[in-house]
Amino acid sequence: MAQVLKEESRQAIIRSAKKEFLEKGYEKASMRSIAKKAGMTVGNLYRYYKSKEDIIVNIVSETFNDIEGILQNVSFEALPQEPRVFNMKTSTGELKDLMDELAVRFIDIYTESPMEFNILMKNERMAKRIIHWFEQAFENLLAQRYMTVFDYEKKDILAHAYATSIFSGMKEIFKEKDTEKDTLLTILKAYFRSFILMVDNYSANE
Repeated sequence: MAQVLKEESRQAIIRSAKKEFLEKGYEKASMRSIAKKAGMTVGNLYRYYKSKEDIIVNIVSETFNDIEGILQNVSFEALPQEPRVFNMKTSTGELKDLMDELAVRFIDIYTESPMEFNILMKNERMAKRIIHWFEQAFENLLAQRYMTVFDYEKKDILAHAYATSIFSGMKEIFKEKDTEKDTLLTILKAYFRSFILMVDNYSANE
């Protein structure tokens, strides 16, 4: 009986921690608040988990690894280190295909683990990782489009602006809890592609 009660308490902690992390993000979440939501004392909470880090690892480690695997597998030709060498192999069409694939994979993970996914969207480490992926994508595209317009550093700044904007909007899209999977996928694909179109449209009118 004691073991059953222990497992019930553990699950209560996990449920409460998910709510806490979603509401406040990892940095502002507190063990005291998690304990209160779980209906137990802080001392009792620490018998199960030593820290917030211990709890969040238990909650999102599998989803984190899934997303990390996607970002590694959905890849493109890396930029050369020499600023004046532009021998890119990822065309605009290929980049659209990669971002479509990224959207599909994100939607799949979100559909399977929506709460864990949204907790990770508030995780600084994961945010930086996703933003970095988009930075690389747009550095690649900008190198092809603007090699006579921007120097290397200015291109990096613009790519970072695109990447942070994409990630910020993506988080808002995944807040739409009642949206059907297919509709959500259509929205996310259109959102990703809109940034590519902005780059193409500007380039075409220069």
